[in-house]
Amino acid sequence: MHLAPTEIEVQHARMTKIPMLSDAPAAERAREAEDVRELEGVREFGQAPGLEVARAPPRRVGAAAISVICVAVTSVSSYIFTNPEMPRIDPVIEFPWFIPIGPAFGFIWLVLTLSVVASFYLILRSSPDNKLRRLAIAAYVAQLAMHTVWAWLLFARRLPTPSLYAVALFVAVVIVAVWAAAHVDKRASLLLGPYLAWAIFAFVTTARIASGGTI
Repeated sequence: MHLAPTEIEVQHARMTKIPMLSDAPAAERAREAEDVRELEGVREFGQAPGLEVARAPPRRVGAAAISVICVAVTSVSSYIFTNPEMPRIDPVIEFPWFIPIGPAFGFIWLVLTLSVVASFYLILRSSPDNKLRRLAIAAYVAQLAMHTVWAWLLFARRLPTPSLYAVALFVAVVIVAVWAAAHVDKRASLLLGPYLAWAIFAFVTTARIASGGTI
């Protein structure tokens, strides 16, 4: 004997045909799976050749131009601050006896400049996936800025004590740059060796000038 379905049974049958109402956990799992597929699609799209450029380091010409410009700005600014023709309170600076002068100073300055340019170039050309790459770049820029501040305080403003604090911070930033570069490209870290030695030499010289009042 066939019995007609009741109104409640009809409504229940209609609800079981809707996935969201019949099996809520299954529907939730389906939505999560769809989200995963969408994320995988975005990841695959991000790996497309046209978008790999954003994650790639600068090209050789670009990296070379950036490193040369950054170092050149520091060198030019330091030259301006140490130019003998600049108006000063005292036109004569009595440097300690161990400071190189003449061709020796020019040769040392050239070696330091080239080593810093080459080191910065290697860092810029390193893989962006390296976690310490940004720190290394920031340390490079910071030490170049601190070098300019130190030269300005010592030679332009004639303030030995503030310049001593500035050069101490300069040495600390260079040490951070050497450490970060060692974790990005060991060649870059080795190229910074002479620059670190010069930074320490600048600190000793500034300390001698600050203590002896020879500026």
